[in-house]
This record gives sequence, structure tokens and C-alpha cells, in this order.
Amino acid sequence: MGCGKGEKPPDFKKSEPAAGKVENRSQLAPILDWQFGPDKWIDLTGQPTEELKMAAGIYIAGTDTDVGKTAVAMAVLRQLVTAGNDCRAYKPVASGVLPGHSDPEQLWQAAGCPGLLAEVCPQVFQAAIAPEQAARAEGRRVDERLLRQGIVPHLASDLIVVEGAGGLFSPLGPGILNADLAHDFGLPVVVVDAARLGLIGRTLATVTAARAVGLTVAAIVISETAAVAATELPDRPDSPAAIVAASLADLRRRLPELPIGWLGHRADQIEPAINWGSLAAPLRQR
Repeated sequence: MGCGKGEKPPDFKKSEPAAGKVENRSQLAPILDWQFGPDKWIDLTGQPTEELKMAAGIYIAGTDTDVGKTAVAMAVLRQLVTAGNDCRAYKPVASGVLPGHSDPEQLWQAAGCPGLLAEVCPQVFQAAIAPEQAARAEGRRVDERLLRQGIVPHLASDLIVVEGAGGLFSPLGPGILNADLAHDFGLPVVVVDAARLGLIGRTLATVTAARAVGLTVAAIVISETAAVAATELPDRPDSPAAIVAASLADLRRRLPELPIGWLGHRADQIEPAINWGSLAAPLRQR
């Protein structure tokens, strides 16, 4: 279900920077212009965070790209909103964003459409490649300060669900990784992996690496990005369903201190339910 109020914002349009000039204005600027007018562009980098409320939050990070992070973030948001929490979604940067069915829009809708869609993801790029490369393809660059300051409009909420781009150690910009941003925010990490062969190794490697750089791992969610079909011989240990079931059991045995959830293909809820509010931490003031 969408959140429109009778008038549709303009589609994303690729900017045309002047010759020799690197354009940093958000790809979502047309929507902000539609809301406020181009002369009232919101500069998120200039607001003093120390004077604002520090909400609690969690940082959704993948073992890699395309492992179902957005589906998990949406499920977390829906659960929190249904429980009566004022929640916001924040995706610091996104690539592969085209008009229509985008990750930022889905996150905004899952949170109940609070604030502005443009505040969900202040920096978006069209090419479905690493953000830094996608920005370069448009003659732009990732604004690393905005990665941090873009969260400011959400600080008055109860809880912020931050979804990274790519894996936990994927770069967001020339000098910052997802892990760096999670550390700067002081947020616990929810590790997401896809329900496919290799999930034990990928998940354990990410949890181990996160802890090694001082991050707190709050939970793990395995996301069924494609339906794990039951085979004609479901008892075979090499069937997709058997591999996933055995992998989940193995993870729970190796990481008994962590809640481990499962999000089925196109499902709305993570099972078993996890108390996300109890796992969230206040954003760090800098």
C-alpha cells in the first residue's frame, strides 16, 4: 500500500552537472523541491546533532549484497510500528534506484510513511553498482558527511532502523565502510544472510569480523530471497530445504547467545519474533 496523498511526486531524474563541476545534490532533490520548493532545500549537514534528541536504533547489515536486507528491514519496521512505536527508516546511500519500486520507498511505506520519502535515503544513484562507482558514473560523488548527518531528521522518533548498502564491510564512500558508519552511530548490528548454501560460513565470518572491529552483533536473520522449494525427496541431505534447516540448526548451536530469526520468501514477519526494542541502542553523540 502506498502513502501518497493524492499527488504523485516527480520521478527521479538524472542530474546534469555543469562542465567541470561535481554535483552533490541528492537524487531525491526533485521530491524535496516538490514538497518545499527549490529555494527551501534542506541542508542536513548543517544541523547540530548535540542539540537534538538521540533516538535508539539498530543497523541492518548483510554478509554481502542481495541477501535480503531490505526485506528484513521492512519486517522489523512493520513489527515495531504494529506495536505502536514511532519508527523511521534510514538508508544512508543507495544505488540501482530507478523510478517506481525502490528500496527507499518500500522502507518508507513499511515505517508508515513518516516524514518525507526523501529523508529515508538522501543520496541515491541509478546504476546498480557500488555507490562510489555509481556516483562517479553520474559525475557526482558520495557525500560522506551526509552519510552521517542524513540521520538527523529521524532523531525525534522512538527507534531508527538503519539499512546499510551491500555487506557489512562494503564501502559506502571513498573513506567509509558500513562497519565504520555503524560504529560512528554506536548501533548494534543485525546480520542478514540469504537462505542458500554457504550461509554458515558467510554468517560466522561476518559476525567474527564485526566483533573484531568492536561492533556489537545483536541478532541474525536468514532471509529466503528465493523460495526454497520442497523437493520430491525432502529427506535428502542435499535438498535446498534440508540444507537450510541444517544450516539454521548449526548456527543456533554455534551462536547460542544470539537470537536467530527466519524470514520466509515474501513473508511479512520474522520467526520466531525478536524483541527489537530491547536490542536497540541510543545513537552515539559525536
